[in-house]
Amino acid sequence: MPERKQNKFFDFNKPKEVSEKKEKPSAVWTSKYVVSHFQKLESIENDLLRVPTAGEFFFLQSDKAFNAFTFIPFVSKTYPVKELFASTYSISRKVIDALIEMHDKGMIEQITLLISESMIKRNPVTIENLKAMCTTRPNIKVLYAWSHAKICIMKTSDFHFVIEGSGNWAENAHYEQYLFANDKGLYDFRKQLFTNVEMIKY
Repeated sequence: MPERKQNKFFDFNKPKEVSEKKEKPSAVWTSKYVVSHFQKLESIENDLLRVPTAGEFFFLQSDKAFNAFTFIPFVSKTYPVKELFASTYSISRKVIDALIEMHDKGMIEQITLLISESMIKRNPVTIENLKAMCTTRPNIKVLYAWSHAKICIMKTSDFHFVIEGSGNWAENAHYEQYLFANDKGLYDFRKQLFTNVEMIKY
């Protein structure tokens, strides 16, 4: 079998370096219900030292344009994902290729995408490409609805990650905001979007 061409946007073979940087205690807010951190991002790999622990929430703001999809390889390179649900208004061809590669490499077992129905008309070539790739992959499901939600939830063996914010899985503005959390209650609540929303058949 020929070697798969390296995706130039997302290097899944690059080993994840363990940073020895220590967090500043002054940047932590603690309450009875949640531990929250506030941080600006230029690069997820360089600026995020770790994923949130159970009950922890990161409130993030980007200082440079980067694809919201980048959170997924950041998590899955360290924690294999059992199920991923994601909703987006826009998705690019390069993100689809990267997502399929991650599934084929065993980094993500099951994927459910909820994409705005307007993408069918706005970018039919990308949608047809996605549809073709899913034909031979029964663990990948694509749904369409009149939705502008931008949410991604990932379940691993031990964690329930939730990522939501203003950025799409396509090109984004210079400034975007995100919430990166590890909370089962929030995970279960957001998962309802994918079961209760009124779907469009395609």
